[in-house]
Amino acid sequence: MNDTSTGTEALILLLTQHQEALFRYIFSLVPCEADARDVLQETSVALFRKFDQYDVSRPFLPWAYRFAYLQVQKHREKSARSPLLFSEDVMDLLANERAHLEPMLNERLRWLDNCLAKLSPLHKDLVTSRYGLRQGAEELMKRFAMSRRTLFRNLELLRQQLHECVSQHIAEESPS
Repeated sequence: MNDTSTGTEALILLLTQHQEALFRYIFSLVPCEADARDVLQETSVALFRKFDQYDVSRPFLPWAYRFAYLQVQKHREKSARSPLLFSEDVMDLLANERAHLEPMLNERLRWLDNCLAKLSPLHKDLVTSRYGLRQGAEELMKRFAMSRRTLFRNLELLRQQLHECVSQHIAEESPS
């Protein structure tokens, strides 16, 4: 195996490991999910092109965030007429705040996984179908044999239950 294929494998492993965090970062700066996914793809291409400059002694994610930020900037330039774009100052503030909040957000995600595991199989399936797989209400109403009102009431109650569970765990972990 040559150095290029070894580097490509290393990048693929790193991107696979950090793809969700990188997407969340981009989506915090780009208001449209489809656009955020496009920016993620462009970021991956940029990382591939510059991977030979990556210092393996340093963390990958902060390095990747810089590329993502530049790709968001390029996306903003291409979409300059869109009324949904943030001002430059707001985008910088969001990027800095996102980096600052990263450890707390990761902790909340860890506890969310723990809290999801405590749900009944039916409730877990409902939550993951709606929010993880992004299935539409019509599909879920048929699949779970629920009226629209019952579906949304159940989802609201489950969101509240998960929020309380995560908040309780966070409160128990934090020093008093």
